[in-house]
Amino acid sequence: MKRTGPTKTSTRELIVKLDKHRKASNENAYGVLTALMGVSTRERAEVSLAHLEKMSTLYKDKILVVAGKVLSKGELSAPLHVAAYAYSETAKKKILAAKGKAMTLNEIVEQKVPASKMILVK
Repeated sequence: MKRTGPTKTSTRELIVKLDKHRKASNENAYGVLTALMGVSTRERAEVSLAHLEKMSTLYKDKILVVAGKVLSKGELSAPLHVAAYAYSETAKKKILAAKGKAMTLNEIVEQKVPASKMILVK
C-alpha cells in the first residue's frame, strides 16, 4: 500500500507551514518537526505531563515541543511552556492551572520561535 501521509487538511496545512518556515529560517529543528508530523496519527508521540515535568527540570527556559498529543498523566509543580499538535482536555487545564503556556504548533511558527528556544520531545 502506498504511503500518503496525513489526510486531515489542517494537518497538511501545518506541515506546509513548518516546511516553509524551515526553508526561510534555515533551522533544522523545523525540518525534524515536519518529518515527525508527516507520519500517521498512530505513530505520533503521546507524551505525559509527568515526562514533560522531568524534561522541564533539565531544560529550563525552553519550550517543550511535542509533535503529537500531550496526555494528562502526572501532576505539575512548576509552570511549563509547551507547544503541541494536540492536548487532552485535562492536560491543558493542568498546564494552565500551573500558570504555564499551552501553545499549538501553529503558534510557534507564527511567532517565529527560534530553534535555540525549543526542545523536541518524543
